[in-house]
Amino acid sequence: MKWLFCTLFCCFWAWPLAPRQGTAHTDEAIFAEKIKLAAAEKTLAGRAVAVGKSFVGTPYQSGVLDGLETEELVVNFRGLDCWTFVENCLAIGLTAQAGRSDFELFKTQLQQLRYWGGTVDGYGSRIHYFSGWALQAEKLGLLRDVTQEMGGLPLRKQFNYMTTHAHHYPKLADPKVRRDLENAEQRINAHPWFFIPKNKVSAAQHLIRDGDIIATTSTKAGLDISHQGFAVRQNGQVHLLHASSEFGRVMLSKWPLPTYMGRNKGQSGIMVFRLN
Repeated sequence: MKWLFCTLFCCFWAWPLAPRQGTAHTDEAIFAEKIKLAAAEKTLAGRAVAVGKSFVGTPYQSGVLDGLETEELVVNFRGLDCWTFVENCLAIGLTAQAGRSDFELFKTQLQQLRYWGGTVDGYGSRIHYFSGWALQAEKLGLLRDVTQEMGGLPLRKQFNYMTTHAHHYPKLADPKVRRDLENAEQRINAHPWFFIPKNKVSAAQHLIRDGDIIATTSTKAGLDISHQGFAVRQNGQVHLLHASSEFGRVMLSKWPLPTYMGRNKGQSGIMVFRLN
């Protein structure tokens, strides 16, 4: 059941843990180290992966964003889940791509990725489905969904896990939050989605590039994505650079992607997003 502890299902089902708050200086100092690594790379994918590799060994922490009474932008480099790992790496890469190294710009980039329209307006303004996160990032021109062109098949599924399991999410008791989530689900479901089935991943992995964001589709009814990370090619095979709940840390999977997926019954396939 290890797949239950990833992405939306892990981050929002379990009672949220308070973010491991430290001083702003602590996260800012870590950022100062990471931005140098990102600036040394030439592409956004290269920047994101370089930062991701530097996070190897960082503890996995569920509920990173859910420990506060009121919604606000959380920056925490000391504990990462699979989603915050990806978006922190990308936000640092975007800051370097802008030719800047200031922490405030990083936070702006992070907020643009994490919230609908880049605006923090309560729990419902945060993007709670990774497919929605990718959809907004694509509209911002940051990435491209290449799943279909890689031979992906239509994913005929409605994403509504949160509103159909509202008892797991206490904040949905607020009518405004509930409406925000319903609107977000409608927005995501209006978009055509594709996936590469698990048994086709091996044949398609030669089309995956270093730095592609790999999102594993969930077998759970109503849930879009169960996990995500960056593709890193090693000895001709694609491995996943990710924050692993199973091993409790950021790591490069020791198994090639097809083998890794074969071990996870909760994963039905993958979506592939390519950074621009």
